Amino acid sequence: MIQDITPHKLDNAFRNAEPRPTDKVFVFCEGKVLASIDEEGMELPDMSSIASLFEQVQKYAVYAFSVDDKPIFLMLQDGNADKELPAGMEYIELRKLNDAKEDWLAFAAVTASHLNHWYGEHRFCGSCGSRLELSDTERATVCPQCGNVQYPRISPVIMAAVTDGDRLLVTRYAGREYKGLALIAGFVEIGESLEGALEREVMEEVGLRVKDISYFGSQPWGFSDSVISGFFVKLDGKDNIYLDENELSEAVWLSRDEIPPQDSDISITAAMIEAFRKGVKV
Repeated sequence: MIQDITPHKLDNAFRNAEPRPTDKVFVFCEGKVLASIDEEGMELPDMSSIASLFEQVQKYAVYAFSVDDKPIFLMLQDGNADKELPAGMEYIELRKLNDAKEDWLAFAAVTASHLNHWYGEHRFCGSCGSRLELSDTERATVCPQCGNVQYPRISPVIMAAVTDGDRLLVTRYAGREYKGLALIAGFVEIGESLEGALEREVMEEVGLRVKDISYFGSQPWGFSDSVISGFFVKLDGKDNIYLDENELSEAVWLSRDEIPPQDSDISITAAMIEAFRKGVKV
């Protein structure tokens, strides 16, 4: 999965650190990240190379995390697509980083994007409207007027692999760019347990009852500012599908032999489908 970057290690512990000219930095512009790419691989810019893009580059650079003990920063100002970029640099779609030789880079970029989205949406206090300030002691924003403290938002999501003996229920999303095989998934609502959310989502999207919930694993998924908990679950009763066409374009039962090998290993969706296809006991 995208977070499996061994032997590399991403350390997200907070540091109140100032960037050095040679430190790497994430710069985002309209959902894309600034990087250079060639046959040798992909590389982030350093602080010195982006000085021409921002008037106060030091002021708006905040420590994000480290990878292999090397600090990486995040610019709190969006880049400008109209400005001349450093030599060899371009704004790249996040999902294209999945093909980078540096397998840690995609995970780092998506995690930085999650932080960038949160910082961008928490510039003013939701209680009194004052401009928020960055905490010196933890990853948080603090209101200097009323003391309101905001922490990064992480939305819980469940994913359900519904099985019926040798069959797996697979779906395709409606109205999304991704057209590959998917599983039942959805955000946990207020007052719900993970199990309750799973049962509700399966009933809402395909009209099925389920039982025997078994935990598979979890995944941080910065694309949607969420953490996904994956479960295998057995069909309880009839297998007739009642499709919610607002959410899904298709939902079908496939036997193990009918499931194609997954061409990506970054998502928990693919990991769960592959685990079932290969007969892994869960």
